[in-house]
Parts: sequence; structure tokens; C-alpha cells
Amino acid sequence: MANQGLLKRLNMARIMDAVRRQDNLHRAAVADMLGLDRKSVTNLATELLQEGWLMETGVRHPRRGRPQIVLGLSRERHYHLGIHISETKVVGLLINLYGEIVSRRETSYAFASSLNQIGQAVDDVFRSLQDIAGTRLQATGLTAPGIIDDQTGRMIRSVNIPALDGVSLRQLIGRHDRGGVVLEEASRAKALAEKWFGQGRHLNSFACVDLGIGIGAGIVTDRRLHTGTNLGEIGHNIIKPGGKICRCGHRGCLEAYISERVICQDIGKCQGGEAQTLAEVGPLCPAAEDVLAQAGFALGLGLAPLINILCPPLIVLSGNLTNFESFVFPEMERGLAQAALPWSRRAVSVKASTFAPDTAAALGAAAAAMNDIFEVTTNT
Repeated sequence: MANQGLLKRLNMARIMDAVRRQDNLHRAAVADMLGLDRKSVTNLATELLQEGWLMETGVRHPRRGRPQIVLGLSRERHYHLGIHISETKVVGLLINLYGEIVSRRETSYAFASSLNQIGQAVDDVFRSLQDIAGTRLQATGLTAPGIIDDQTGRMIRSVNIPALDGVSLRQLIGRHDRGGVVLEEASRAKALAEKWFGQGRHLNSFACVDLGIGIGAGIVTDRRLHTGTNLGEIGHNIIKPGGKICRCGHRGCLEAYISERVICQDIGKCQGGEAQTLAEVGPLCPAAEDVLAQAGFALGLGLAPLINILCPPLIVLSGNLTNFESFVFPEMERGLAQAALPWSRRAVSVKASTFAPDTAAALGAAAAAMNDIFEVTTNT
């Protein structure tokens, strides 16, 4: 016999997701779309209206029959908070059920800062946004780059933020909101942002590759994000055996060639300056353009195994490196031509994300916190 409570939650989530995906839906249209009994949908929608998850947004007047009341998600009753810890700052976003940004806060610190400095930045951002949300805050998502133990929430290893190694991440904000903190790895969080609000929102399967100081990947199949402690470490695939030393200790990793930090250092050697991120890089000299072209070629070699093994219909590239598409993408294609199977390459579209990198990660953290509102799994 089916668990009636679980069945109810499943159907409520399906109704919420249907309303989120398509405007101007009324109760009967939702029932027909989902293959549910119209009376059941009416009862569940009434409960969602009473709890402030749905709202009546207008009336449709068909040529025949009674007027139809249009449903929408409540934009002001339920908020979710996403916090992203990066190598140089903490970014927080408060979003509503449509993924619209209600408020944003960020606090910067130096590269390789201490745990106390990072923790204080997290605390400042969290407190500020929590004060704005008040009782409307439903849950908080926290994301950071590295290998996170899914069972304990402890950071096993963060190559580029070593201060987080061994840290129980929930403790960074746990004294405020322990029960409502959802953790996700940064690259996978960006995939969630694309799934719910970006270029993957209408696709069943795709991959998102994070091109930052660290390089990682989030993979979505049949609308489910692949999770697991060691998944998505595409940056530590070796593209040149015996090549450049990587911060992980191996030689020839993709990350050793296309990390934003490495590229900025190489550009600085060409034309001076001490840019910490590619967003700070100004006009380029020919030698700097060549640095970006070489990074593009290495990126193509690194993406080829993902294409050959999974062949997702779309790969979204997230990161400041995509700001230099005219230098990077042609050489990326050359790398793909050398390493990807031609018929697999033709089946895959590679596009730059429309989100700024830090926004994508924080947005994905918030999406992780709100995930079970729109999707309920049978083992939840």
C-alpha cells in the first residue's frame, strides 16, 4: 500500500513545479498536464494557497464555460538563502520561489585566508540576509569548492581553500540555523542553478563545467543531479602526463593549465599587473591573447572525455574564462577535434553560462535548499 503522506507530498511538489514552469495555468490545466484527478488537484491547490505557497494571479475567460482562476507561486511569502564560499569572498543571495534575487550580500578576503576570517565573512553575509528575510526564510544552502563528505557534511579536501580542510561546514552557520542548512559542492551547485533557472531548465540531461580557480563539473541526468563525495573532479583529469605540477600534487592536471589563478599569473608575466581574477584583466597584448588561446586548447582536451563518455546534449561553461570567448572557443574546438569522437562532438552543444560565476554558485546553493519543494524522491 502506498504511503499516503509521501504521495501527497509528491503531488504537491508536482503541482508547484508545473506552476513554476508554465504561466497562466489553472487547476484543470494542471490536472490534465500531470494526469491527476481534477478534484484532487483542487484540494491540494487549496491547501497550497492557504499555506502561502501558491496565489491566485488572475482570471482567464474562455469562449465557453466558467472563468478559470490562474495560479502562480507566491513571490513574497517564502524565501531561500544561498551562500557560496569561494577562494576570495563569500557571496549570499536571498531568492523567492521563482529564483528571483530579493537581495545580495558579499564580503571579500585575501586568497588563503584563515578559517576565522572565512567564518566571519559567512556570519556577516548570513546575518544580513537573515534579517531581511525574517520568518519568511525557509532554509539555507551552503556551497564551497572541494570534496565534501555527504554523510557528515565535513570538508575532506579543498585544494584551493585549505582552511576548510576537515571543517564541518554546517558549523559555520549552524548556531543560527542548524536544522535548515543544505550543503552542496560548488560546481554541482552551479549545475543546479542552470537546472532550475538557466540553460538547463528545459532539458532532462546536461553538464555544467565550473572554470574558476578550481575546475569541477556538475552532471544532471533525467533531471537529477549526480551526487557523491568524489564526483565531478574533472579538473584533476590528466591531460598531459608529466606536465605542470597541480595543487593536488599530481602533474599534468587540467586545472594546472586552465585554473583562473594560473591564467592570471601567466597573463601578468606577459603584460604586468597582479589580477586575482580574469574579471580584473584589462586590454590584452598579443602574448596574453596567446595564453588564453592555449587555455582554450587545454579546455578542449579536458572536455573530450566528458563528451566521449556521457555525451550530454549540452555542456554549460561557467566562469570568467568565457568572457574571452573569441580567443578561447576556437582553440577549444581544436582541442575537441583532437580528442573527442567526431560523432559524439556533433551531438553536444557547448555554451557559456548567462550567470556571473559567483551568482551561479550562490543561486545553486539556494536551489539546493529549495529542491524538495519542487521535487520529492521516494526515499525522502
